[in-house]
Amino acid sequence: MAEPKVGLYLRLSREDEERGESQSISNQREYLRQYAAARGWTVAAIYTDDGYTGTSFNRPGFRRLLADVEAGKINTVLTKDLSRLGRDQIGTMYYYQIYFPQRRVRYIAVSEGIDTGAAGSGELILPFLAAANDFYTADISRKVRTALEVRKKSGRFIGAQPPMGYRKDPEEPGHLIPDPETGPVIGLLFRTFLSCGSVSGTARAMTEGGIPTPSQYKKGAQGRFPGLWSGTMVRRILTNPTYAGHLTQNRARKVGYKVEKRVTLPREAWIVVPNTHQPLVSQQVFDRTQALLDVRSYAPKTGNSHLLTGLAFCADCGSPMTYVSSRGGTCYMVCQGNRRGGCASSHCVREDAVLESIRRQLAALAADTGAQAEPPEEHLPSLEDKMEAMTRWADTAGRLYRDRAAGLLTEEEFCALLDQARRTREAAERYRNQASDAREAARQAETLERLDRDTLTALVERVLVHREKTLEVFFRFRPPEEG
Repeated sequence: MAEPKVGLYLRLSREDEERGESQSISNQREYLRQYAAARGWTVAAIYTDDGYTGTSFNRPGFRRLLADVEAGKINTVLTKDLSRLGRDQIGTMYYYQIYFPQRRVRYIAVSEGIDTGAAGSGELILPFLAAANDFYTADISRKVRTALEVRKKSGRFIGAQPPMGYRKDPEEPGHLIPDPETGPVIGLLFRTFLSCGSVSGTARAMTEGGIPTPSQYKKGAQGRFPGLWSGTMVRRILTNPTYAGHLTQNRARKVGYKVEKRVTLPREAWIVVPNTHQPLVSQQVFDRTQALLDVRSYAPKTGNSHLLTGLAFCADCGSPMTYVSSRGGTCYMVCQGNRRGGCASSHCVREDAVLESIRRQLAALAADTGAQAEPPEEHLPSLEDKMEAMTRWADTAGRLYRDRAAGLLTEEEFCALLDQARRTREAAERYRNQASDAREAARQAETLERLDRDTLTALVERVLVHREKTLEVFFRFRPPEEG
């Protein structure tokens, strides 16, 4: 046999590091050097992969070893054990049984006595060792996945790169804080979408505005179209509850522990933990966005947005009302279900008629709310009581906890009283929010000269168009309820 030209291959994965010094790179190197020296062999090269998993053979050190094998620089490969070569059973058996023998390369897994240069060496035990190494990797993968899922459900961010708009909190591991550079871009993207009502239109506006894409912020200007926003990019951001302050993970996963390809998971598989960090958009804005996304909409290439896209629906079948070609400059909407043969009537209605109906109802609400802006004196005690109830909540809850701890209340009494106090607080908060929403709507309506897209999406939840062209308008705010 030709004089051995020995290559030492050393590998250590992150999981192996936890097993201590026996698997360290320095330990492997010294162990193999002693083995080669005892036989009078000269080490031609050492190949190292530190921090690389054994389930993939796409490792820089291993690829360099194969290149030297192909170039004839190496004819003997030493590893401490078979798992250093790899933990994938099929791949390991391929290199041991096919690749190395075809190139007349001797492979030795020293600690296990496996040697392709010795007849019968390891032939019986090799398949079992390869299978055991594969099983070990699968078991580690399962345990790591379980541990990560626990961290996800506890509201800790575990990814390497936070979503655009956030950065990792240097003072609290797993917590996200707004990124002063990219955070404003997220707000702009949501506002643009609510204004134009279209994912494609939003992407077009962001591109034309020269706004850097998420990949540009991460890696700089790379790729074929580095500054081009796509509908997929826009939708991925708009549908992410993380931007409303609710950490969302598990939106995608690897196909398997041996495959790097990732697949998108359905919404029900996402792990969402509410109120974990500072939001970049309000919950109201996020909810309006999701409602609009539920309707498949497009922005005209002229740049002019359809005002009622995603807001008007057929009262009979629930389908969205879609725009049809203008007749003499007048915009019409028809039932999408009728166009597809699923609804008996087109419910055809003029856009300006719908807008006028919305304007009239807003004006009426403004007048009604304005009349109630200064509540009659007999209503003041009720209002004061509601506001005071909110400030009493903390004191009440604290007193109940102390009484329960002192044994003055049974568990049943404690739960009942705490629930009653909580309902009182929630009713007061609801009243305050309703009053605030109604006052804001009245203020906007009083100064309203024309309805634009931003105003409509802010105030209108949906419009139902009936067959006889009567309209029902549902607003996003509710007048405050008494009682």
